[in-house]
Amino acid sequence: MVGGGIFQLDIVRTARELGALVAVADRDPNAPGLAIADHPLPIDIVDLPAMIAAARELGVDGVVTAASDVALPAVAAIAEALSLSALSVAAVARCRDKLTMFETVRAAGLRVPDTVAVVDDEAAERAAIAVGGYPVVVKPRAAAGGRGVSVVRDRSALGPALARARPYDRDRQVECLVQRFVGGHALGVEAFFTRSQLTAAFIMDDQFVDGFVSPVGHSLPSDLDDEARVRVREDVMRFAQALGLEDGPANFDLRYDEHGCTLLEVNARLGGNSITDLVRATHGVDLSAATVRACLGQDPAPELRSIRTTPTATRLVLVRGRGVAVVNDPFSAIEDRAHVLVVELTVGDGDPLAMRVDEHVIVGRCIVQGDTPSSAAARAARVASLIDVGVRGG
Repeated sequence: MVGGGIFQLDIVRTARELGALVAVADRDPNAPGLAIADHPLPIDIVDLPAMIAAARELGVDGVVTAASDVALPAVAAIAEALSLSALSVAAVARCRDKLTMFETVRAAGLRVPDTVAVVDDEAAERAAIAVGGYPVVVKPRAAAGGRGVSVVRDRSALGPALARARPYDRDRQVECLVQRFVGGHALGVEAFFTRSQLTAAFIMDDQFVDGFVSPVGHSLPSDLDDEARVRVREDVMRFAQALGLEDGPANFDLRYDEHGCTLLEVNARLGGNSITDLVRATHGVDLSAATVRACLGQDPAPELRSIRTTPTATRLVLVRGRGVAVVNDPFSAIEDRAHVLVVELTVGDGDPLAMRVDEHVIVGRCIVQGDTPSSAAARAARVASLIDVGVRGG
């Protein structure tokens, strides 16, 4: 397991339940994944030679990550060096460099937003006009999780948006991207590929709140009709073929309209934001188990068969500010818990607020079921709004 944060724990636990010994690599010696690993490896995961050397010494049979784009180069490098099942180094590079991703998909005749790379404010002003005018989206060329992404509605906000994007460019590409704003039905698709075929695709509706550019929640199944769902699956397969996604999970961020899907993002690993738990609660499908089996060269198909459909939604709990968390009986206002599967915080009273996405901090989550996907989403939004966490010192 490359990365030992909270989003990797589900796979670590699942792999151990399936009888595997698990080595977890993370540069933070206090990472929670290291505490439950059979072989804790306090290694910086961006140090590819060190990661490959550790994998060789252990003689690993599979390599994987979840919800971490930073981990993907190490996953691909280890797989290539040890001839293991995983995405290729080339496919990972195409997906992580957003400009290359858009150019690759467009060259295949598929829909992506008009996108221009810029290095300064003057070039960004020209690019905003070139992609069709305001609003535009400004984002780092290489980053994930919505970090550094802004929707810019007029020229005065363009400079601050570029300043926000630049610090998140881990690969030091210098350039930021200015992109046409795309409307339509906001969808997430958690897909799984086996030998270049789309084995499963779980299509979710995304929910947003003002000031937070990434989805704050997801509901499953989508309220698209059957014909639209078939079309989404076909478009996801085309995007994957263009990018060389052949085996394992991938998370897609799409907009759908009468012309089909436009690709906004693709992350070549399991998605974050409780998506694995959401799919498990809705369909009884274990994406973690499928991912473990696939990375070990086993058939993941049995783990991907839906056994039910129970409308479910997940929602993040966000606060704004800097400092430490103020937590005092945070769930007391939630009276109706009959349909609440999960409600939890990632911080305790006095903990520093660290899981920051620009000015927001993720402090918790909930997973809620309903009679329909929309009622589940509304219920999740209400539960999240009732979770009481404050900020002190910011």
